[in-house]
Amino acid sequence: MESTGKSSPKKMLIFGAVVLIFAVIGFVFTITSAVRGIAYLMDNSEQKEELEWLITPVVMQDPPVFESPDKLTNTTIITAGVWRLIMNEDTSRYPVDEFNFITVPQSDIEVEIKSLFGDVKYTHETVGDTELMITYDSENKCYVFPAVPHVMPYTPDIQEIRENEDGSLVLTVGYIPPGLIWEGDTDGRKYQPEPDKIMEYTLVKEPDRNEYRIHSVSNLVSGQELSSGTSVPAAVSGSGAKDEKNAGSSESDASSEDGEASGGEDGSSAEAESAESSEEISAEDGGEDGGEDAAA
Repeated sequence: MESTGKSSPKKMLIFGAVVLIFAVIGFVFTITSAVRGIAYLMDNSEQKEELEWLITPVVMQDPPVFESPDKLTNTTIITAGVWRLIMNEDTSRYPVDEFNFITVPQSDIEVEIKSLFGDVKYTHETVGDTELMITYDSENKCYVFPAVPHVMPYTPDIQEIRENEDGSLVLTVGYIPPGLIWEGDTDGRKYQPEPDKIMEYTLVKEPDRNEYRIHSVSNLVSGQELSSGTSVPAAVSGSGAKDEKNAGSSESDASSEDGEASGGEDGSSAEAESAESSEEISAEDGGEDGGEDAAA
């Protein structure tokens, strides 16, 4: 009994030490995980901002979906190159006229285009519209356009980043309408508006370089990727089925009407034959009755 009483405090001390050790380990693990989590979020946030900046010159134009840069039009390619130059370069170093139009060598635009799409084929030409006209001077091999374009384009909001086994990235991108980057309520709370549409951007990494290029853009509807011009809306399919059903019903109704008409004609024929038979029988009975009366 005495040995048991003496050993009990020792056991409690050992147990307490073990609990303390595990508590310290848990605390250290929690702190480490939190630090790693914060670092990951910061890295992911930086990556998101970099990728949003990369795809902005394309998102601003809202071009049709494409499977590869070779499917893009000259307008989309050249305009994206011009926007990227305006976003990334100091345009004050280019000659400017009295209308605040700058003249940029086509080689500078080519550099920006390659940064966006890689080695894509296109033809230098005048592109744009009344909102942003980009004039090409073939004699001097340069582009002329406003130093500060006054347009209201879409802005991208990357909602998800997925990495494929081949190293390519798939971005789920929301198109934020012009002028609605951030909104607020009467209490001063800020919130980001809902995008007009959701698109998927696929980026590929350049060989031997830690840089991404835009490879394709596709629609994203209800979590399913749809190819341009190949999707059939459910409402169209439903109406087609409904039309077929109505057509079948019409044929069935027509058959029923034909059957009723035939039945009516057959019934009339039968009634007529029955009436003729009754008249013949009545005539025969009348003749026999008359003969008997005469004999009497």
